[in-house]
Amino acid sequence: MMKIKQLFIPLFVSLFAGGINEITGWIFPVFIVGLMVYCYFYWFYFKYQLENNELRIEKGIFIKKRRYIQKNRVQSVAVHSPLLHRIFNVVKIKIETAGGGMEAEVELLAIPEKQINDIRQSLGKQGEREQPEVNQRERDSDSQDEPRVDGTIIEDVPMKTIILSGVTSGKVGLVFSAAAAVFSQIDQLLPVGFYEKSYGALLSMGTFLLIGAFLMLSLIAWGISVFLTVIQYGNFKIIKSGNKIIISRGLLEKRELTLQLDRVTGVRYVSNPIRQWFGYWSIYVDSTGGGIEEEQFSTVLLPLGDKNRVQRLTEQILPETNFQTEINPLPRRVALRYMLRASFVWWILFFPIVVWVPRGWLFILVPIFFTYIGWQRYKDAGIFLSPEHLVIQTRNFNLARNILPRMKIQSLTYQQSYVQKHRQLYSLSANILSTTGGRTYRLKDIETGVYPDLFNWYAKRNNKKRQVF
Repeated sequence: MMKIKQLFIPLFVSLFAGGINEITGWIFPVFIVGLMVYCYFYWFYFKYQLENNELRIEKGIFIKKRRYIQKNRVQSVAVHSPLLHRIFNVVKIKIETAGGGMEAEVELLAIPEKQINDIRQSLGKQGEREQPEVNQRERDSDSQDEPRVDGTIIEDVPMKTIILSGVTSGKVGLVFSAAAAVFSQIDQLLPVGFYEKSYGALLSMGTFLLIGAFLMLSLIAWGISVFLTVIQYGNFKIIKSGNKIIISRGLLEKRELTLQLDRVTGVRYVSNPIRQWFGYWSIYVDSTGGGIEEEQFSTVLLPLGDKNRVQRLTEQILPETNFQTEINPLPRRVALRYMLRASFVWWILFFPIVVWVPRGWLFILVPIFFTYIGWQRYKDAGIFLSPEHLVIQTRNFNLARNILPRMKIQSLTYQQSYVQKHRQLYSLSANILSTTGGRTYRLKDIETGVYPDLFNWYAKRNNKKRQVF
């Protein structure tokens, strides 16, 4: 059923986009019947069992494949319950291991809900000492319609916070992009002369009506973005059990991720301009396993919270990566470099546009805007060094404060161009492990005199045993 769902919609769109004729009229049902037969035998020959804290999988119709996953190789266990799965009381489980790369190494597409705890405990346990006893009151507080997880709920994000997260998420542009992509796919189904008639109707409308229509479309897109955020992050809970946390979220499509805290390699505090104005942040964690593509292969630890809530949560889960308020800014003499990097191309385009395009002088707003973006990037950039952590703060469009534990940094790179050397500046890059294999944080134009013993600080990581958060 799951494989049919994955292939049915693309096949349906491609069939009707190309038109229906005598050939495609019978190919489509034959293909569906063949796909159903294949899926049945794929399910019939797919077997798995748990034995001695090891997951054993056997699959294949013509070629048999066997795989054995030991618990000490498991990075994370993610439980996914889409709406179709919930109808049949099954879930999808993704298991990431040390050699899994960007994709989950093992994916169980339809597992009965009652078997979730068996799989989680067989693969997620890292020793009895990491499982604290939980009193009966805490066990009884678990919801009856969700798989029971032993642990303490340390964060239960209220719905009003989720709605506020959607209001300030800035996903309106994504909604417009998705609408444009859908519109481009149904282009062949539109009647002849649709564009001419639409263009004529727009010209017949007054300026105020056009502005009102645009504002109405923006309001609808904004409402859709809020709705999508609520669907994605509703019922957001964090449960801590020993050295692992279980992140549960989703209204229609429930997701549950088990993450080992000692796998965390970095913490990011992110705030867009709207949230920054009101003092709100989101928390993302990078780890060797557990990230998803929708979140840039990171894991959302908190969708939205003020500074006090952010600090309280990280103190409970990752106290060594608490929100760092002290940041050393970049020297003022590099402000021009940041502004030129952001706006140089647009200033070059401005002059020919002024000459050859009617009313081209209005284009000056574009390079001015990007010059301001460059100033904000300079203003917010900074670095801080504590005995055990490197803090790099940068801004592209969103402000990101990255906390990198010294013991988790894979490499530090010092780079200096001729101009930087002349002005006593350098660029710093820090590499950490993540779901994608690695993530790099860069900061340009740091003053040479700031933290001259940075590499001596980093070298001390080899003299200490790797620490666990």
